[in-house]
Amino acid sequence: MVQKWTGKSLGSRFFQNLLGIFIKYGGRWTAYFVLYPIVLFYTFLPSVRIKASFYLKHRFPNSGKISLWFKTYKLNFTFGKILIDRAVLGIRGDIKIISSKKDQQLCRDLVAQGKGLIIISAHCGCWQAAMSSFDFLEGEKYVVYHRSKKDVDKHAHELSGKQSLVQFIDPNGFGGGTIEIMSVLAKKGIVCMMGDRTFGGKIGKENFIKVDFLGGKINIPFSIYRIAGATGVPIAVIFFPYQGSGKVDSLIPAAFFVEDKGHARENYFQEAQKFIQSLEEFTKKYPYQFYNYYDMWS
Repeated sequence: MVQKWTGKSLGSRFFQNLLGIFIKYGGRWTAYFVLYPIVLFYTFLPSVRIKASFYLKHRFPNSGKISLWFKTYKLNFTFGKILIDRAVLGIRGDIKIISSKKDQQLCRDLVAQGKGLIIISAHCGCWQAAMSSFDFLEGEKYVVYHRSKKDVDKHAHELSGKQSLVQFIDPNGFGGGTIEIMSVLAKKGIVCMMGDRTFGGKIGKENFIKVDFLGGKINIPFSIYRIAGATGVPIAVIFFPYQGSGKVDSLIPAAFFVEDKGHARENYFQEAQKFIQSLEEFTKKYPYQFYNYYDMWS
């Protein structure tokens, strides 16, 4: 049976609240310790193994059943630590962004072009916690993000009770959020979106282009490249690998401008493939930090 993205959280509200209590009263390492049996429980669930297998079988095509089980555990455990660190950021305000000065300066230089900035990332590494790490850049900051009713995860600002440092644009809104994105960029703002996942509805079905990823074809959004071409706004591809307890790094494998090539999706294949090639290189270096738990290749 083909599994599409539903937006449903991998973990339950009960376990997330339990980890929140351990973080509040015991700290990060206490929550890490409790994570072991929780991840073991989830890894024994056939539904979770199936969701993880779509990516893992493409990343490790020669793995047998036993090897795949341990890889599933490692993937889930790494994801769990990343979610704990995001919760620690919200509850205790404790996280260390170790992005290089070179990366920060590159982003400043792109913003200094005076046209805003489009950041394209993916559901890998510490992408959620890292959305709070752009305070060194001036300008309004927006994240293109659709929150499913099945999503019980709490963002860092929700756990802290403070106002979010970024605002949100729903891609399932009118026009797929294009009007809002164009408005932000017109004010020389910063827009961040995930470039590895399309959304449902009419807009999502139209906003895709097929690219090659880990030995198969997947659909990813393409309209952001068309927007970049029409507005002259630069694009920075940025990933945020987990580097250990409370540490988030940044990688900028690509930064470029897009030529205005009209409306046809096939005109932006080169830019979309450039992004996905960067993501594939990321999965080679960090194989247990890619978190699309559904069949992207169907």
